[in-house]
Amino acid sequence: MKKTLISVAVLSLMATPLVITSAQAQTSSTSIYGTLDNGMRYSKNAGHDNIGNAKDGRLSTNSGGLSGSHLGFVGQEDLGQGTHTIFKLEAGINTNSGELNSSSDGKFYGKKSENKSMFGRQAYLGVSNRTFGSMTMGRQYTVSYDVIKNFDPTNNLNQHQTIHHLSGYSDSKNHHNRSDATIKYEYSFANVRTLASYKPGTQVGSISNGSEMAIGMQHQNKQWGIGASYTEIGIAKTAGTAPSHAQALGKTKIFNIAGEYKMDRLKLRTGISHSQLPEVKVGAIFEHPQLAIPHKDQVGSTIFVAAWGLQYELTPRVELSLAKYTKLTYQSTNDVLMDKDRRVVMSGLYKLSKRTDIYSIIDWHSNRAGVSETNRSKNQQSISAGLRHRF
Repeated sequence: MKKTLISVAVLSLMATPLVITSAQAQTSSTSIYGTLDNGMRYSKNAGHDNIGNAKDGRLSTNSGGLSGSHLGFVGQEDLGQGTHTIFKLEAGINTNSGELNSSSDGKFYGKKSENKSMFGRQAYLGVSNRTFGSMTMGRQYTVSYDVIKNFDPTNNLNQHQTIHHLSGYSDSKNHHNRSDATIKYEYSFANVRTLASYKPGTQVGSISNGSEMAIGMQHQNKQWGIGASYTEIGIAKTAGTAPSHAQALGKTKIFNIAGEYKMDRLKLRTGISHSQLPEVKVGAIFEHPQLAIPHKDQVGSTIFVAAWGLQYELTPRVELSLAKYTKLTYQSTNDVLMDKDRRVVMSGLYKLSKRTDIYSIIDWHSNRAGVSETNRSKNQQSISAGLRHRF
């Protein structure tokens, strides 16, 4: 009898780690998700000669016409009492070559670096609580993008140089959809989300120079929704031994607001963003860990973006949309209009299944100064068609 009791005790002790391991496995989870999007695109007036005159059209394969192709990992662990550890890693993919396609967003006309970031779309870790909200740290969506992404007239169409971004502009070339090394807090109550973020400036002698702060709110229900935010981005020189007052170069200020109204199968969406950019001279920023070196001066300016559009569900499988984007750039010192850029986008989507769609996009681009820095054509038309699969 004594030997039996000893045997049962030993077996119980041996089984204890297995029980603990099993319980832990049930309270944590990791999922793999992603989107693959590929097709073809034809653009008129796409080529250019050595002085920028438009010549001929171009047919090309097109990775990420409707949505950016990506692969992601998302997970959580239950810590008890409504608290979870959460994380997300998301990598962009060029489906034409298999290469990573998610370089970190930069400032001043370029990417932070030429080498492709492995998880350049999102890479964050944090803690969430059902009562107090969540706090995440790492590379993630900005507050200015989070509050309006559900209200963009084209659902934030991924096709390069097709739409203007309601998230605002961190400089005259780059939108403000994502941010590195950012701490973000989010709290939801009923249908209202409140968000705030802070990004350290890594500057010697100052916690404000080079830093970024934002706050935003969003409300959304079955019939209507609205979101708005305010962001300040400090522009500073390289961290070093210079006095803190000599490091500051000014601030970029972004305000945006967008919303939607639903009527049966019709959605009406509109929004605006206002970005105020400081003047920055070439050479003022050098070897900065977060900013790219500008190849020309940034003129002090104000960028105003307005967008409106509608989406219509023709049948449970067919969706149609129409949207117009206007981007106006004014010089800050005298309010002179420096640039006027307009985009019109029409799209159609057919759902083959819950996860697979085929789509077509027709877009028009007009600019009196030329549709790009190297193309003086005042107008450009393009058409895209592709296949998208989500898993």
